Amino acid sequence: MPKPLSCHDALEVVDAPSITPVTLAEVKDQLRVEHSDDDTQITRLIDVAVAFTDVKGALGQAMITQKWAQWIDSTPPQSVDLILGPVQGVTAVKYYDTDGDLQTDTLANYEVFGTAFSTKIKPKQGFSWPVAQDRQDAIKIEYEIGYGDATTDVPETIRHALMLLIGHWYDNREQTQMDELASIPYGFEQILNIHRNCWYG
Repeated sequence: MPKPLSCHDALEVVDAPSITPVTLAEVKDQLRVEHSDDDTQITRLIDVAVAFTDVKGALGQAMITQKWAQWIDSTPPQSVDLILGPVQGVTAVKYYDTDGDLQTDTLANYEVFGTAFSTKIKPKQGFSWPVAQDRQDAIKIEYEIGYGDATTDVPETIRHALMLLIGHWYDNREQTQMDELASIPYGFEQILNIHRNCWYG
């Protein structure tokens, strides 16, 4: 029997972003690091900061374009809220048929409406959700989210917040006190609050 899905389990990444919102060169310039001795460490801090902030993290939104899937059960409401954002577009609606085989429905049968941060999908008039196997992950909606494909598409305020976090961790990497290691630099949350709408995280 399929296991019940929690909110986290109902989401999965299909295509991860190909780049990070800030580059190694940009971060090194912010940190005033002119040597390459710490490049590996700074790159790791960039990756950790992005994971801490992106989609399910502190920002609750995607920064660089990426594709996610949202699973819903076999008896969805007429319209379904897409949990993540900012939504660029829905790319596929798939479902498990009554035999348990994954099928792809006709995307043109669906209407996507709302804003990038409050997006819904529903069948167009004269169409309905597919007849699917009775399971909580019966229907899979794939959609692209993020501000864009390039680092410059991400708002500068968000990019600056990332650099604050990376700089804090870089400067305090030798600290051993748990409260010091866990602390977040002043301004990080306040900057992200500018962009938070009704976020996932």
